[in-house]
Amino acid sequence: MFSKIAINNVKRSFKDYSIYFLTLTLGVCIFYSFNSLDSQQAIQEMNKNSVFRESLELLMSGTSVFVSVVLGGLIVYANNFLIKKRKRELGLYMTLGMSKAKISRILIVETLLIGVISLIAGIGLGIIVSQGLSVLTANILSMDLEKYKFVFSLGAMMKSIVYFGIIYLLVMIFNQFTISKYKLIDLLNASKRNEEVKLKNSFVSVLTFILSLAFLIFAYMRILKLGLNAEDTELIITVLMGVFGTLLFFFSLSSFFLQFAQKNKSYYFKNINIFVLRQINNKVNTNFLSMTIICLMLFLTISLIFTAFDLKGTIDKNSANTYPFDASAFLVADQKEDLAVNDIEAYLNNIDFTFESYEKHAFFDEYLLDLTIEDLLSKYLSEEEQITIQENYLYGPVSALKISDYNAILKLKGHENVDLKDDEVLVVSSYGTILQALPEYMKNEDHITIENKAYAIKNEVPIEENIRINKGSSFFYLIIPDDFTGNLQLEFSSFNVLYEDRYYNKSEEKFSTLFNNLAENKYREIHPGLVIGSTIDQIKERENGSAALFIFLGLFLGLIFIISSAAVMALQQLSDASDSLERYKSLKKIGVTDKMINGAILKQCLIYFLLPLGLAVIHSLVGIKAVSGMFHFNYESVLISALILVIIYGGYFYATYVGVKNIVKGRN
Repeated sequence: MFSKIAINNVKRSFKDYSIYFLTLTLGVCIFYSFNSLDSQQAIQEMNKNSVFRESLELLMSGTSVFVSVVLGGLIVYANNFLIKKRKRELGLYMTLGMSKAKISRILIVETLLIGVISLIAGIGLGIIVSQGLSVLTANILSMDLEKYKFVFSLGAMMKSIVYFGIIYLLVMIFNQFTISKYKLIDLLNASKRNEEVKLKNSFVSVLTFILSLAFLIFAYMRILKLGLNAEDTELIITVLMGVFGTLLFFFSLSSFFLQFAQKNKSYYFKNINIFVLRQINNKVNTNFLSMTIICLMLFLTISLIFTAFDLKGTIDKNSANTYPFDASAFLVADQKEDLAVNDIEAYLNNIDFTFESYEKHAFFDEYLLDLTIEDLLSKYLSEEEQITIQENYLYGPVSALKISDYNAILKLKGHENVDLKDDEVLVVSSYGTILQALPEYMKNEDHITIENKAYAIKNEVPIEENIRINKGSSFFYLIIPDDFTGNLQLEFSSFNVLYEDRYYNKSEEKFSTLFNNLAENKYREIHPGLVIGSTIDQIKERENGSAALFIFLGLFLGLIFIISSAAVMALQQLSDASDSLERYKSLKKIGVTDKMINGAILKQCLIYFLLPLGLAVIHSLVGIKAVSGMFHFNYESVLISALILVIIYGGYFYATYVGVKNIVKGRN
């Protein structure tokens, strides 16, 4: 009998359960899709790299637990709303003589029924969505789409069943606890309770609202000035100011604007604006804490998705300028050893490694000067740039190459030699893209003093070309004359290689094997030197792997956050619509048309959904501006982030609007 009542309840309340069911299904879908990553062809190719495999496993395990906690909290919250919404129904059961234990059994069957259906639907949808994720993965990792194949992950399915089974079990326990606390009189009178208005004093509401803006503006100014490079305590203070400002904003917002709207009589008394404003005032006043959390979650969502997609673009753009060779390697010089031990060409000879005729190469040495970046640019560095230099490990002696070695590198690339006089230097650097100080220095200075000797700077602007592919995207070094007389400390002994196209695969395999053997210290018994090398394919594989991990993490968390936020907003609206039925009936009695009521519902839903989103967008713009130096801002990232936000958040908004309208229409 209980099963029959529960099934009928679910059928009868399908419209009320639709948002809840949709959220559960999407939650399971996303959970399955991302946990099926390791079954995808592209990821399996990357899994040959042990570092990537371990990072992926650690990332997915940790994130899955975190996401489960978030989803569990959301489901318990949503379930609590549904129970509150059905208080009168539960009270009627008790009036008819049904015990709390029997009511609990009905709720258990209902929860189990909805849980099983959403789990099956979510996994089914997840299997479809994971195919699209496979294509995205292959694209991120620059892999051949012809390798695509249908993916089904038994492990992800079992993981989804276990994790969501535990969540549903907790929901059932929570329901029993909730029912046990209710009294019959509370259940029957539940709908007669109105929200308590938190701020009644107009002066206090205005003062609180202005205070919230002051906190937010001050937090924005601090983060724009200090960025994420601030000391830990400074950053924590800034974040706390932003959170507190957001809380005060929503706490005072509705009272402030109600006071403001009441001053404008023509607007306040137009149509049923007075009803709409009062409704919004009650909602925001009652739910200011949840709106604060939703705003912060939306801020994290926008920032995560934008950063994830922008990171891939940043890596691609950086890579385009930093891979002039097919492979590079360097021996880290040991100052205690003689020159022969610190020579990478001698090292290769010792391990019997030789270059083929179709592998063009150039050997060169890198030195350190008695001159630091700070010595050179201190006059032009701002406080923020000083922090940037220190945080990015750019603080230290300037590297240098002799002109003959530099010309050997140019010749390998097919470029003309550069002439350099005994009292001239060249500046080769990418610092101009991250520090305003370098362009200013090059503009105002015509020489560099090294050990009390002035060298004329031959180029007017920095030359942006890396000397080897594994030097890093940020580089600064001087090209000095061959007979430079100052102190030179050998830093690295290096070589670059260019493959011939028709032997590319053969050479790639040869150098990849060499560099893998070097990483595993296979030649340490032959030669004590530390040699590190990489091919372009190896570097791109690492970079794309890192980008993929960040994008998946950003998408996974971002999607869960946005679904959780939108679902809470929708449930609050639907619950409020049921509680406000008497008010809508009153409107009908005084002659308000259905069109005006629908317009009022649309305004309420729109304002309620846009309030936390609007502030979250402002938070995100400030946050993205604060870290803009770390990324190559591109509009594709903005469009993708906006598209994801509009589809999911907009979808929930529309479903909520239709749901509220149906509740009001169906029961008037």
